[in-house]
Amino acid sequence: MQSITLLFKVLWSPGEAMFLLSKNPKVLTPIVFLTLFSIVTGTVFVTKLDSAELAMRAIERSSRGSSLSDEQKAQLRRQMDSPVVKGFTFVSVVLGALFLVLIVAGIYFALFTMLGREGTFKAFLSITAYAFVPTIFRSMAAMLSAYIVPPASLIPDELGSLSPAVFLDRDSVSPVLFTAVNSIDLVNIWVLSLLVIGYGFVTRKSLSKASRGAAILGVFLLYVALRLAAAAVRGI
Repeated sequence: MQSITLLFKVLWSPGEAMFLLSKNPKVLTPIVFLTLFSIVTGTVFVTKLDSAELAMRAIERSSRGSSLSDEQKAQLRRQMDSPVVKGFTFVSVVLGALFLVLIVAGIYFALFTMLGREGTFKAFLSITAYAFVPTIFRSMAAMLSAYIVPPASLIPDELGSLSPAVFLDRDSVSPVLFTAVNSIDLVNIWVLSLLVIGYGFVTRKSLSKASRGAAILGVFLLYVALRLAAAAVRGI
């Protein structure tokens, strides 16, 4: 019961929730919660969205898309509309949250092992999993978009976005600028804040809050830099 209570407490009383998790790590409940939510999201995506159309719209916006012939586009559409691709899309949505939590926990566990760590990997994994609970709001926004936004207006990287990028005109800004603005997402900021709070209970007290925050933000900025590089390559 306490594990379920912490799912909600981490949203409005994160300090208390993270302290409890550092003393008694809980992993299964947040993972199951995020996975169940991902199943609902994946079901909505598969039933309400034309994944082939979304993928083609993204390709057509890239430099590669402008050089494709109508026959090549038709062939790509057939491939993306296959049951295998749709099944892969569903599985990737469902398992995406789990893999993301594991990867993020592993990266920060390794980083703070070098900088000054006290907690176990289970504690890091527990805090990371609970820190990602706010991502359900991005999923809810994405599902809402699937129901109310006209299909012709949907773009994959805009689904569920809670960033200023929703106010940008995709045709008047570069892909790099859009990706940069899209990274300033309310959910991203929320998750990073929870990680700063949570990891404070499993790292050495000699490690200042500023140093801890800089380390966490640095990893995120590296991730953003990789996305910007990918966007720049697509725009060439």
